[in-house]
Amino acid sequence: MRRLSASLLFLAATVTLGQTSGKSAIYEIHPANLGCPVGFSASRQADFQTMLASERSQPGPAQGLHLTLSHLTAPAIQSVEVTVYGISPKLRALPVDPSSSDTISKTFELQRQADSNSLTDADVWMHNVGSLNRVDLISITYTDGSTWHATDSLKCRIVPSNFVLVDRR
Repeated sequence: MRRLSASLLFLAATVTLGQTSGKSAIYEIHPANLGCPVGFSASRQADFQTMLASERSQPGPAQGLHLTLSHLTAPAIQSVEVTVYGISPKLRALPVDPSSSDTISKTFELQRQADSNSLTDADVWMHNVGSLNRVDLISITYTDGSTWHATDSLKCRIVPSNFVLVDRR
């Protein structure tokens, strides 16, 4: 008990000294989608399928994302171009070599359905991927013909939610 009290006293003194140093730091966190002209989110898709041994020609493990776009002002969205990034499915051992790049990507052109006023959601799937870790919105084409393109200063990047629905109806 005496050691615990001494440890707590030392910890409190350290925190107090750290607070009275007279220096302050301001941290600004800028989200990666600061310049995004639409609401943009991604949720993971569950991949429940049964494969027979004779179907070994399948392209490997698949991961899917359900992308949601919310655009509250006119004009409506005709199409978007997104790039989905993931890591390769190969085995890794720690420590990971930081110089090796296991990132894989695929670009998708997503169109609005003919019976829809605007593109609001879409599903994308990638095969031979270990995990999908981010999505970049590259460009948006609106129904009036105008376009938006990502730049170095205006990016629209999201990280998929880790919540996976087991069954949707």
